[in-house]
Amino acid sequence: MSIPEQAQPVRSLIRYGQAATLIDAAMGIAGERGAKLSFVVVDSAGHLVAAGRMDGAPFITIEVARGKAFASVATGGQPGGALAARYQENPMVWGNAAALGFGAPMLPAQGSLPIFIGGVLVGAMGASGAPSAVDEAVVKQAIESIGASTGA
Repeated sequence: MSIPEQAQPVRSLIRYGQAATLIDAAMGIAGERGAKLSFVVVDSAGHLVAAGRMDGAPFITIEVARGKAFASVATGGQPGGALAARYQENPMVWGNAAALGFGAPMLPAQGSLPIFIGGVLVGAMGASGAPSAVDEAVVKQAIESIGASTGA
């Protein structure tokens, strides 16, 4: 028995090859900036697809990057900077939601961006290890380098 077309899921998921390309691109971009970062790519369902930690990046940065990316997709593709602003407006909500991240916290922080391909949310990428503005700039450049965008 097949599922009727109208009941098919609308979401697309980023593929491993795309995620690995993103991680490689981000590592190159971060290296050019002299930053030592960790990166995580999750699919639109919040599941880990790929992760990488540059030599010299602090050990906890991989978990922080995962929490940032998860928060982005859990909120329907919101950028981390927007989530950080929402946290400042209502920290109680985020305090209660933080533990919902499939083994990683949901972190409303700058340094993560959604990944849209063809206008469809396919995942998110988070980074950690540098000032948040640098984390985000590297992620944005990496996402754009594969022909994806950070907005629908």
